[in-house]
Amino acid sequence: MITFISGGKRIVPQGQEFQVAFHAHLTHNAQNLGIHQAIHFDKVLLNEGNGYSVHAGEFVAPVSGLYVFAWTISSGDRTCMRYDIVKNSVVLAYYISDAAGHDDWAVSSGTAVTRMNSGDRVWIRVSDFLGCSHIVYGTGYGTSSFAGYLLH
Repeated sequence: MITFISGGKRIVPQGQEFQVAFHAHLTHNAQNLGIHQAIHFDKVLLNEGNGYSVHAGEFVAPVSGLYVFAWTISSGDRTCMRYDIVKNSVVLAYYISDAAGHDDWAVSSGTAVTRMNSGDRVWIRVSDFLGCSHIVYGTGYGTSSFAGYLLH
């Protein structure tokens, strides 16, 4: 496949298909996260198109199109939080993972479909602690994960 760069954006010639997909897990418990801090899913299982950055904890669309994102957040033992999926600083949706009781576990998942331009960014961030401690649980086996792909 031949790609061209124009204005810092990758251009795929008409008639050529560009594959974009990523999948990353959290391998450790993420503690002491700040409000609006991105969750950095650090074990990358797939990164076709090189859109996901572990260091930034975000996906940057390498090409324009319709994208699907899915995520799972696990919390447990007196932890609860609200978290957002954010596109270019605009919240697409928020979800709550609530395990406020002792020895409780909570898993919440979500899916979002959005049109993106090349260079648009998407990430998962903590947005509220809901009066509880805040730990995002990660084992590296998908207990907390973030994935996405280019639909068309």
